[in-house]
Amino acid sequence: MNNFQISFIIPLYNKRQSIANTLQSVLSQTYSCFEIVVVDDGSTDDSAEIVRQFRDERIRLIQKENGGVCSARNLGIREAKGEFVALLDADDTMAPDYLDEQKKMIDDFPQAAMWGVNFAEVFAGELIHELPTGLKKGFRGIVGDYFEMPGRASDLFCSSSVVIRKSAFDTAGYFDERIKYSEDIDMWYRIILNFPVAFYDKYLVFYNYDAENRAMNKLRPLKYFLPYYVDKYEKYKDNAVFYTFIERWSAVWIKQYYFNGKTQRADARTAAQKLDYSVLPKKYIFLFKTPFCIGKLIYFATELRLRSKR
Repeated sequence: MNNFQISFIIPLYNKRQSIANTLQSVLSQTYSCFEIVVVDDGSTDDSAEIVRQFRDERIRLIQKENGGVCSARNLGIREAKGEFVALLDADDTMAPDYLDEQKKMIDDFPQAAMWGVNFAEVFAGELIHELPTGLKKGFRGIVGDYFEMPGRASDLFCSSSVVIRKSAFDTAGYFDERIKYSEDIDMWYRIILNFPVAFYDKYLVFYNYDAENRAMNKLRPLKYFLPYYVDKYEKYKDNAVFYTFIERWSAVWIKQYYFNGKTQRADARTAAQKLDYSVLPKKYIFLFKTPFCIGKLIYFATELRLRSKR
């Protein structure tokens, strides 16, 4: 039997400039019953060597061939010894009381399978803003009707601000290794669809927007982006609220790729064929199921109308 209650999973790929700060922010936690599993995903710089310089028995370094962040997280989760998994990216940091607050959340809301806190974006060392949640300021508790929440500007959870019960992955599944962008929200949605989740509107995690190799700063090929795999949610069709939400969210993204440039139009056409038009506004039938020139006219007319209303 191990003494670790929480296992940090840190996927690592060419983060030599930031990994030391990330590890130090974990080692500085006021709650110390944790292990750190760093999964080096085939780094070509000296990131792994920097990890080895930390002489702390709670740190384990696992090295593998490059396979992407999802494969690294999945390996780390399977290797975790703790009952709870805390995800953390190798370029983010957290306040010293982050784990203390998460432990209190676990104790106060044991029916949940995922617990999250708010996070703040940092650029060039300066705080930009904290995530707008749509919840009452300072909210702390179980989040109900997640996909119907009014005023939710973005997803409440991020890959450096959640703790997940390890056994939840047996039901919700692991990270989808086909996806490189928005793979995290795919995971959050599958957990939310299967379990209660809790959230605390207090920002304790710092998302470094300008970190090296930050995936959000790169062009997203549609084939590696969640909307391309929208048909994976067919099994949740009975949840009408979610199913309509994910179909519409995906359709909005797909149309951007379809009508803006030629390089990804073929993939966008393939993705459009996976949409369920029975739950989409009728305009999408005209956008995707009429000759391209007609759909494009409708697309730009719709976009102009939307901009005029802003």
